[in-house]
Amino acid sequence: MAVIAEKGPEASSIEDFVAAAGVSRGTFYNYFPAVGDLLDALNNHLAVEFDRRLGVAAEGVDDPALVLALIVHESFRIVATDPLEGWVAMRIERSSRPRQALVAARFDAIFQWAVGRGRFRPVNPDAARNLIFGAVRMAQAEVISASADPAHAIDLVSLILIAYGLTAAEADEISQAAVERLSDR
Repeated sequence: MAVIAEKGPEASSIEDFVAAAGVSRGTFYNYFPAVGDLLDALNNHLAVEFDRRLGVAAEGVDDPALVLALIVHESFRIVATDPLEGWVAMRIERSSRPRQALVAARFDAIFQWAVGRGRFRPVNPDAARNLIFGAVRMAQAEVISASADPAHAIDLVSLILIAYGLTAAEADEISQAAVERLSDR
């Protein structure tokens, strides 16, 4: 992960990985036929762990808007507590590697649930996904670099919820409630 965080996935070489891991090229090839296979395995590992942690954050909540707010705020907590993992995930996301469908599928299910319950307005699901993934990735970079204060995340989640159809007052309330719920854990 340190190699990818430093050099990015496209500029990293097998030599970089074997040097960082302290293994031979042969050992690397026993596990990964090419750098792309290592990146895919790491991307999958990060997505599965990320998805698991997001699921725990929203456990037992029956309001899809609050679930989404909890998940976004938890994603900020994850990258704040493990900046290396956050940088790696963002660098892989910006690379030519395919996006992990797991996290996108979680968002799609929540969005459709919210639309079905009348919480969010029905819009093109791709546009809804692009809005949240783009906004969250940019905010995660600011969280990792410590250039965003805590109010930034609260306002960002509120703005996302407003874009999906909630009133400003309700969006502010839900975003703040999500932060409070996560801080009680």
